[in-house]
Amino acid sequence: MRPSIARKQRIVQELIDLMRGKRTVALASIEGVPAHLMQRVRRSLRGKAIIRVSKNTLIRRAIDALKEEDPGIVRLLDYMQGPTAIVVSDLDPFELFKLLSAEKEYSALRPGQVAPFDVVVKPGPTGVPAMAIAEIKAAGLPVRVNRGMVEVTEEFVAVKAGERVSPTLANALAKIGVKPLEVYVRIEAAYSEGIVFPRDVLAVDVEKIRAEIVEAHRKALNLAVNAGYPTKESLPIMIAKAHMDAIALAVAAGYVTKESAPHILARAKARMLALASRLPPEALDEELRALVGAAAAAPKVEEKREEEEKKEESEEEKEEEAAAGLASLFG
Repeated sequence: MRPSIARKQRIVQELIDLMRGKRTVALASIEGVPAHLMQRVRRSLRGKAIIRVSKNTLIRRAIDALKEEDPGIVRLLDYMQGPTAIVVSDLDPFELFKLLSAEKEYSALRPGQVAPFDVVVKPGPTGVPAMAIAEIKAAGLPVRVNRGMVEVTEEFVAVKAGERVSPTLANALAKIGVKPLEVYVRIEAAYSEGIVFPRDVLAVDVEKIRAEIVEAHRKALNLAVNAGYPTKESLPIMIAKAHMDAIALAVAAGYVTKESAPHILARAKARMLALASRLPPEALDEELRALVGAAAAAPKVEEKREEEEKKEESEEEKEEEAAAGLASLFG
């Protein structure tokens, strides 16, 4: 057997062993990913996932060899295109996609490239010396010289989605630092527990969806409580609400129970003190005068406390302003 064939067989077997028994197997595009970024990706995946770059033909053979053990895995091959890497992990596909998407860089458009989206140039300074303005203007960008530097004067769509980038424009955009393209190890599809997850499914905001589910649950619970629809979640709230409503009704009707008695007595006391406060002091005994005095003083004490708190806050603000002033004196 020729050495090259033996080496390919060994690589295919290594890929099979790598994928076998893993929770998630993904195919990722590495087109345009520079070596230093791949090294960074490998470091970020350490202990969480393994990435292996190989020829597409060998990856295809390895996946084909696993179809007897797991027939669904061959559907991954529908998403293989361009330079590809296998990524295996015990993380779920969404966690793995998020992990890889976090390691990215931005690159400039290449001459002859078809723009994947509208490339918009924002107004402002570019940091490019004035001597380059003719070259940048030749690409059609609205620029001027300001304090010896090239400045973009207005927002400008440099190239629209689907248009081919001319060499002049690509050079001008690169010169002023426009790097609109995201470069990262991009999962095209992931296979996990018998299901293939394409990239557009994986590229969802998990936190946003989780928040939406929580909000939907809150609204559904609120609706169930207000409609009187008993469920495992709504019943405790409905019972608590009914209990509170029953106490309020008993208090309003003067019906004495273990729960309503304290509220009824408190209301009677408040009404008694309100009535007593309208009588002359000599008409009250010593104890009642003390109660009326305490009730009258309570709002004043509260007002005084609030005034003192406001005064303290004002003094703290003045001290902070003075400190800031001193700090500015000493640079």
